[in-house]
Amino acid sequence: MKEKQRKKFHWWYIPLGIVLVLVLTAGGLVLWMHSMLPWPNMVAMTSNFQMELSDPMRAYVVGGERDYSTLPEVLALQDGTGVETPEDMALRRAEVLDLFEKHVYGVLPKNGFETSFEVVEEGEALDGAALRRQVKLTVTTDKGSSDALLLMYLPNSDRPAPVVVGLNFNGNHTVLDDPAILPSYASEKDAAVLEEERGGKAERWAIEEAVARGYGVATIWCNDFAPDDAKAYSSRVISLFDEPEFKAVGAWAFGIMRGVDYLVQDADVDAARIADIGHSRLGKAAVWAGANDERIALVISNDSGNTGASLTRENRGETLKSINALYPHWFCTKYKEYGADAASLPVDQHLLLACIAPRRVYVACAEGDLWADPQGAWNSLMASRPAFALYGLDVLPDGCVAEGETQPHAGQACWSGAMGYHNRAGWHDVQREDWEFYFQYMDEYLKA
Repeated sequence: MKEKQRKKFHWWYIPLGIVLVLVLTAGGLVLWMHSMLPWPNMVAMTSNFQMELSDPMRAYVVGGERDYSTLPEVLALQDGTGVETPEDMALRRAEVLDLFEKHVYGVLPKNGFETSFEVVEEGEALDGAALRRQVKLTVTTDKGSSDALLLMYLPNSDRPAPVVVGLNFNGNHTVLDDPAILPSYASEKDAAVLEEERGGKAERWAIEEAVARGYGVATIWCNDFAPDDAKAYSSRVISLFDEPEFKAVGAWAFGIMRGVDYLVQDADVDAARIADIGHSRLGKAAVWAGANDERIALVISNDSGNTGASLTRENRGETLKSINALYPHWFCTKYKEYGADAASLPVDQHLLLACIAPRRVYVACAEGDLWADPQGAWNSLMASRPAFALYGLDVLPDGCVAEGETQPHAGQACWSGAMGYHNRAGWHDVQREDWEFYFQYMDEYLKA
């Protein structure tokens, strides 16, 4: 009987198998993402990879007409009672903040803790133009304490300075090439890595320009309050509270507010002129902190996107469902229940912006940053106007937008006494162009 001939193995089986695995993996990933995102939003995701879209495709993703028929009213209480006076609006604000805490961001502790401060380093900086001050902030509860390091640069002046405060993504040492900046407390990097990274994100903070224009800048590494990690986010300040719904964005907002605790008692800071700023996920925290903390005179949102400044309903970028799937530690458990029906959410982001009134709000977007839905951010800001108008403040007029456009074009800024907006060419980032607009707005509306 003839022996059965073995099949010959061809070398090209290996690359073919690899290609098949890659195709199946990519297809599975696309199908998984599509389960959370409509096709226009899938196209918007390409902005994360800085891919240019054709004009017809951009129009398809951005879209001027959106269905906001279920958008909650700004000037109406939950029971339908109209809001007609500033006193009524104070009730509406309290109601809205409570709804956001229960349905979106989770617990934001307001008591049950103490905050203490210790100046651990200070000295001249920027060739004598600035004073650098580094402050240990300690939050203490009956469960223990957690430290965060605030880094601040103030103009070398005999007058208290307005200050912009915000969290940074990579550690205090990255915001300026200054060898005196101490490592942030949550950092586990060795000295060589810290030196290599020093000043690597200075473009995002424009500290020298701020000081030259008379503004102070204060920043804290977000990880000092909560690491952006679904498994470790509760390892720092959250661990001090018995609150399972105290989540990462809430912890970052809490951190900004603890920074404000320090700023308002520093004699070199003009406590009446504090602004907070945040980019991307930290922009979400800046808006949440600014809506809650009335000591913040100006709230600046830079590309904060979904659950930041942009409306959740009809969002053409990141959706409620996808953001909770990818970042389950950012928001409260209840928020995930609205993934299949965002229209049933009892709030939307225009209400959060409205809670900033009668203070000031500034929303900034990048034209190419479709994932953050700049059109939704513009629509949100415009929908918040009734709250500011109720206080007699000047709001942005409809005429800001040219005929045939659905929002200000790239490079255009629109602002009033109550609010500002600009759209920048480019992608998801904070650039010097953004800061130039912020400085111009602050020169007009924040300085004494």
